[in-house]
Amino acid sequence: MINRTTPFLRFVFYLVMMALIFSQTTATSQTIPGDGWNLSKNKKDILIYTRSMDNSKLKMFKLFAVIDISIEHMVDVLQDIENYHNWSVNLKHTELLEQINENDQLIYTVLKMPWPFDNRDVINRSYTYWSESRDTATLVISCLPDYLPEEEGIVRMPQAEGEWHLIKLDKNKVKIEYTFSADPGGSIPEWVVNLFIVDGPYKTINNLKDYMKTRFKEE
Repeated sequence: MINRTTPFLRFVFYLVMMALIFSQTTATSQTIPGDGWNLSKNKKDILIYTRSMDNSKLKMFKLFAVIDISIEHMVDVLQDIENYHNWSVNLKHTELLEQINENDQLIYTVLKMPWPFDNRDVINRSYTYWSESRDTATLVISCLPDYLPEEEGIVRMPQAEGEWHLIKLDKNKVKIEYTFSADPGGSIPEWVVNLFIVDGPYKTINNLKDYMKTRFKEE
């Protein structure tokens, strides 16, 4: 009797183990990117991966985090240019140049740089795409370096592009996948730029979490 059932039990055990392995692999694949990304920070449920940009020693980052807020409020905050200074680090000035429609914005930003380097400015277009079910939203950030004349004493960034991909987990919880790459222009050494590629995004997301608690504390 035991000998007859053992192969069957082994088969069931095999199926269970394969199911567990598959589920773990699937969950991990949603968090760990491939294509040369390396984990650079894992703290307070914030994961930041980095890799070299194409044809450059500069690095780009991909950040994963979960914020306790509705996806609608999350999009509202990312579109609220006037309040960027409440959570974004290294920000000297930002303004909305043009509101093309409710999902399409042109934004001007001046970034503070450490001495002895000049501040940088950048012109971006941010366009928000909603899924039909409204359970995901993607803000695509593109760079328009020639949209405005350059300001004296400020270096124009030739590249600054990214994507906020927001996934609704439940009514008041959103998963963030934030990817960004930039070229600050000018004569800043690449190794200096790369020093800020992890700490800047990490501080920004923590600031964003705190800002959300204050802004929507009564809801």
